[in-house]
Amino acid sequence: MKKIVLPTALAVIVVVIGLLLVKPILNNISYGIDLQGGFEILYNVEPLIEGEELTQDDLEKTYTAIVNRIDTLGVSEPVITIEGDNLIRVQLPGVSNEEEARNRISTTAVLTFRDTDDKLLLTSDILGRNGASLSQNSKNFAYQVKLDIKDIERFYNVTKDLSSRSNGNNLMVTWLDFDEENDSYEKEKDNCGKDGNMKCISAAYVNEGLSSSEVVIEGNFTKEEAQELVDLINSGSLPTKLTEEATPRSVSPSFGEETISKTGLAGLITFLVISLILIFKYRISGFIGSVCLFAYILLVFILFNAVDGVLTLTGIAALVLGIGMAVDSIIISNERVKDELTKNPKLSVAYKEGSKSSLTSIIDANITTLIAGIVLYIFGESSVKGFATMLIITIFVTIFTAVILYRVIVNLYVKSGQFKNNSVALFGKSKNKKQIDYVGIAKYPMIVSGIVILLGIGFVIFKGFNFGVDFTGGTNIALSSNSEIDFDKVKEIVKDYDVRDYDYYIGTKNEGYVKLNDILDEETEMKIKSEFESLGIKTSSSEISNLVTKSLTKNAIKALLYSLIGIIIYVAIRFNINYAVTGILMLIHDVLIILSMFAIFNISVDFIIVAALLTIIGYSINDTIVVFDRIRENRSKLYRNKKKLTKEELSSLVNTSSIQTINRNIWTSITTIVSVVALIFVGLNDIITFNIAILIGLIAGTISSLLIGPRIWMTLEKKSIDRPDEEDDEISELKVKGIND
Repeated sequence: MKKIVLPTALAVIVVVIGLLLVKPILNNISYGIDLQGGFEILYNVEPLIEGEELTQDDLEKTYTAIVNRIDTLGVSEPVITIEGDNLIRVQLPGVSNEEEARNRISTTAVLTFRDTDDKLLLTSDILGRNGASLSQNSKNFAYQVKLDIKDIERFYNVTKDLSSRSNGNNLMVTWLDFDEENDSYEKEKDNCGKDGNMKCISAAYVNEGLSSSEVVIEGNFTKEEAQELVDLINSGSLPTKLTEEATPRSVSPSFGEETISKTGLAGLITFLVISLILIFKYRISGFIGSVCLFAYILLVFILFNAVDGVLTLTGIAALVLGIGMAVDSIIISNERVKDELTKNPKLSVAYKEGSKSSLTSIIDANITTLIAGIVLYIFGESSVKGFATMLIITIFVTIFTAVILYRVIVNLYVKSGQFKNNSVALFGKSKNKKQIDYVGIAKYPMIVSGIVILLGIGFVIFKGFNFGVDFTGGTNIALSSNSEIDFDKVKEIVKDYDVRDYDYYIGTKNEGYVKLNDILDEETEMKIKSEFESLGIKTSSSEISNLVTKSLTKNAIKALLYSLIGIIIYVAIRFNINYAVTGILMLIHDVLIILSMFAIFNISVDFIIVAALLTIIGYSINDTIVVFDRIRENRSKLYRNKKKLTKEELSSLVNTSSIQTINRNIWTSITTIVSVVALIFVGLNDIITFNIAILIGLIAGTISSLLIGPRIWMTLEKKSIDRPDEEDDEISELKVKGIND
């Protein structure tokens, strides 16, 4: 009995440490605006001078300037990302005042350098990548502002000219947003650079031509004054012109609070249900699996926080997939051990063989998903990149917790010798699998899938998708009231104005929003707002641009295609081309089933469906690889890697492999479905389309990987039976007419 103290103590230590870390980890999570509430705007970046070409350097300098501008104003945890060739997205989580937020980031201050007669000498394009920075004089340690000069020759010529002017006129005056009609140095010279003047921010004497890549501005600054000037220069040194691509989007913090609390509750329900399933099926090893799953969730968030990740709804989608893969690793290991126990009841031998054979399958499945995650991160943008970040983290954490940590603890229990005559207590009951003709059964789901896809194509052709406002563009009206909102009356008001379609979300009883599939004219918008206000409902509206969603969707599709190419290459090398082709066909099958069901039942298609499709693709390839790995293993064991199998042998091989993996497929699907059902159960309405898509995809993915995929692979392999080899395996007898012919 003493021998099981060590693994038990190790499991308890993991739980205790985890419980101590829960609160600080949760407190350190940075939430995106879809969870926390806040403000978002997308800027179109254009050259200052019309006709010039926008360069990557211009885009990066603009990005840096915006970062400095927002940091100067004290906005906490902004998210600023470059998208495509000319877009910059700014997200300010936690900011609820839309006007305040717009004022903070939309004023595009232009930095110019002028003489005392207000003649333009230089623009911000004279500055290099490092812009302005704080420094100190090496002799007297006085604080000064250092400028990184890009065009040294031009700067020298300007400063040389200034230095030759009379005293008092040899000044380089730095302006933000100089207005030629109203501003002049003569008016501002007494206050330039003083008293928080936000226009004339500096007037520096020039005594000689400066031909260095680094020049300094001195002026008896305090550290705070010098830093303020650095920030002002950097915040204003935009080498480009910014215009709003779409009306800013504002999300109420109460929506975020509601979403976060409901997501947390769904996560707790998911963990408890999955833990009960694991313990019920696998007894002690199932309990250890639950402990490792607890460690997995905490470690994912620790790493996510470490890389400054921002948790969004798409990040939650990746986490759902990650939980499924972590549980899958535990189930695969245990099912393999139980399979071995039916052959050899000796626990130590069965555990060793089961662990060894399952590792290959787990590694292959995770590598294919990792390839998809890396490619999505490299080529994806915005929410796709966030999805990929979370997915990559979950894969590495899965290997550490659900494979390494899990096996270390379980191995200690096996070596203790306490369970050599009672393997059921450690791994659950081992049963011989029923012999079922999966090859024969597979034709039925193939027929059903074909019908669904054809119906879906028909509905798309004749009726089209029910695209939500994310794709069509429209109007978002945020609602808030001191008393409970009657959403039935809200819907009646919207219907009276003959808008094409609408959707609504109840954040709390006092807040919500209505999304209209029409961009309202000013008169209609005022009428609708007036009716809402008559009910005591305060409103604010914003236009929803479909340009943004179309751009993101296009990028997601491109990144997805690249990831599929990566998967094909890996599977073709690791297995063979027939496996690779089948795997990709199954991914396409699962995606088409989801889209077909959305078309047939007229379910609203929002941008979050992209996250659902990415999740299902990751899940599907994981599922398919596990089945393929068993087919490859059985082919090696049963047929000693025979080059060509007969049709009967192929059918037997597929049936045997499907029988051996059905338990794993079903239970992995059930545990993943638990996550989605929990999200639905807690009433997280904002991602209902995501939940629907995932449920459809999970069912389609389970059927395709277990039945349809192996059947298609078998069909491809059968074609090679009738294909003659380039060279015969045996030397044929030479036929000579008249002798042996």
